Amino acid sequence: MDNETKHKIEGQSYSNNVIGSMQDILNIKDDEERQEQVFNYGLSISKQTVINYLISWGGPAYRLQITFDEGQLIKVVPQYQNWFTEWTTIPTTSKQNTTLLNFVYALGLEESEIV
Repeated sequence: MDNETKHKIEGQSYSNNVIGSMQDILNIKDDEERQEQVFNYGLSISKQTVINYLISWGGPAYRLQITFDEGQLIKVVPQYQNWFTEWTTIPTTSKQNTTLLNFVYALGLEESEIV
């Protein structure tokens, strides 16, 4: 088994355990105790904002999915879609990633300005 497959299997098992624990908490009958358990379950909450910058539409459509984390630009992902299909993330090279980041910086987007 290759590392990627092993990683996915481990991740699925871990996810199943976490979601099972969440269901156990939701099954607590006492409202106050359940609410306390929900609030105490996670380690932290952070905000990520995803912006879809549509470049072309129809068949084919192309967009940049721009992700901010706590106000910082962290990722720009190009996506492609043809008629009646799901959006597909397109792999990019390091040089292309740099171009995409620089393009988004040139747009002057700031998370706080996005409504």
